[in-house]
Amino acid sequence: MKILVTVPVGGNRDKYFPPKLMARLDAMGDVMKNPHGRQYTRDELKEILPDMDIVVTHWGSIQYDAEMLDCAPKLKLLAHCAGTVAHIASEECYERGIPVLSANPIMAKYVAEGALAYILSGIRAVRAYDGNMRRGLWHQNMPQTRTIVGGEIGLVGLGTVGRNLLDMLRPFGCTVKVFDPYLPAGALDAWEFAERTSFEEAMNNPVVSIHASQTPETYHMINAEALALMPDDALLVNTARGSLIDIEALIAELTSGRIRAVLDVYEREGVPQDERLLACENNLILQPHLAGMPSGSAMTAAILDDLDRFLHGEELHLTVSHSQYIHMTQE
Repeated sequence: MKILVTVPVGGNRDKYFPPKLMARLDAMGDVMKNPHGRQYTRDELKEILPDMDIVVTHWGSIQYDAEMLDCAPKLKLLAHCAGTVAHIASEECYERGIPVLSANPIMAKYVAEGALAYILSGIRAVRAYDGNMRRGLWHQNMPQTRTIVGGEIGLVGLGTVGRNLLDMLRPFGCTVKVFDPYLPAGALDAWEFAERTSFEEAMNNPVVSIHASQTPETYHMINAEALALMPDDALLVNTARGSLIDIEALIAELTSGRIRAVLDVYEREGVPQDERLLACENNLILQPHLAGMPSGSAMTAAILDDLDRFLHGEELHLTVSHSQYIHMTQE
């Protein structure tokens, strides 16, 4: 079995493919690794793919569309050691019956943990009180701390992250209102404290956490009208994608002091961020897109588990169905 690892030398390969996991992969077949400190070009892959049975990818990979698949007549499996495969796989993969794997279910647990941490930090005004203490103050002119114990939370979008978050919220005894137009019947049966609601009902909660995918349909879905539905002093948490929020509308709400927010994702990622956001010290926590960071090499290990199952003719655990694929976040 010939396996191609497209991940460039250094960076993500060092972090997500440590020696122990790379040795495990080497034992699975004839493994070819990208020798460059960059991604393969499409032309380079066209020369390599004809002999490959399995392709292993990570962030930054090209998309395996019809043109690339025409160069890979032996390809039996496309395995992505990270989250969304919307920009890695293609409709052609499904038409040709090539299974697509994603470590999204593994990363989702860590993103959900991050979302819970952000919710608790936001409603407890952790950043504001920390800043106060560092200035030698105590309780003066500070936001009120709140709790989710027995409280109400709205989820906009569900998906794998949202389902993991529901599991984590169970001990708090809260009520969760979920908006997701693609939820099948019975999708919330495992969480008796969660109910399916409209977008307006989900937004009208003391805490709102965003978990929808990035698609043309969800662009700026959290706009001025949506934010106006949130009660005063409500908390908005976004660990999904920055494009889901109209940042100008959010800045207006934050600058007025009416609501709070924790942002882990942005339309324009990297620094510096908008100075108006940086000025919101008491009602905004900013994080550098790291909710899922602790997942690390656990994603790769899970994909290797599935590669082992594949090689032994066993049922795969991380297959991305076509219906999941078409609703995944588009980069």
